Amino acid sequence: MSVKEFVRSKVPAAIDRPGRRLASVSSLGPPGGLMLPLLALLAFMFVGPIVAIVLFSVQTENVISLSVADWTLEAYREIVRGTLSGEGVYGEVTLNTIVISALTTVVAFVVSYPAAYALATKVRRFKLPILIALIIPLFTSVNIRVYGWVLFLINDGVFDLLAGSVGLDVPSIIYTRSAVVLGTVYVYLPYMLFPIYLSISTIDDSLLEAAADLGAGRAKQFVDIILPLSKPGVIIGSLFVFVLSLGAEVEAELLGGGTVYTAASNISYSFGYSQNWPLGSAQAVGLLLITTVCGIVILRTIDLAEIASRGGSR
Repeated sequence: MSVKEFVRSKVPAAIDRPGRRLASVSSLGPPGGLMLPLLALLAFMFVGPIVAIVLFSVQTENVISLSVADWTLEAYREIVRGTLSGEGVYGEVTLNTIVISALTTVVAFVVSYPAAYALATKVRRFKLPILIALIIPLFTSVNIRVYGWVLFLINDGVFDLLAGSVGLDVPSIIYTRSAVVLGTVYVYLPYMLFPIYLSISTIDDSLLEAAADLGAGRAKQFVDIILPLSKPGVIIGSLFVFVLSLGAEVEAELLGGGTVYTAASNISYSFGYSQNWPLGSAQAVGLLLITTVCGIVILRTIDLAEIASRGGSR
């Protein structure tokens, strides 16, 4: 008796029949019951804190009052007034946040797309070790990785030592906006690379073969097939990197050295040093609204079902 026949003889007939197997799964309960633990967890860990932040943003002091008569929009007025007039830190904070997020997205795309294309279509040997090497940093704390960059870029640090060894005198970029962008690109690069890699790797090879049979060269195949079909990965990766960069606080604190204020670092300052929770909450609500808009753009721009069917057809 073969191993397969032995296993089949030990499996009850009811489980071996696909129809009955599906029936047994469906008997576990209605979809609402299966989703209940997740919904409860989201309500406790996501909705609850969000509601608290929204309520704090309309309070006059660091205590939540449910009386509408005690609510005020003064924190929102201060942010909008400061952003539009340029007074205070809000104009600089808004500019820094947008510039850092946009530059991070552009640099991450420029670096990631060729690498993702090569990994999906060219690299055959050592692909798995390369992918593992790209994934491993994600298992490491962001603080540890950014501290590594601080030690590398700090005056008289590793970078100065390497530059000095070849006779170069390069000014350090530590505690500048460029250093913050460098840190955010390094931290969020995988979020751009892997969506593009997955989009390209799920393109059906028969499309490229058919295009080649019709006389299309490699450049035309790339422009007419690979580039359009990799668009969902580019959109997902870009919005991931942009949204995550909006909330980058560790990079601004450590690589900016307190000279580069972003929205996330200003929210941390409002909650911590200045103890102005309504103002910090109002800034957090603004950041959350931007993130929500980006999420809606993702869901309305791409067709997740089409991407899933592409992957299943290979």
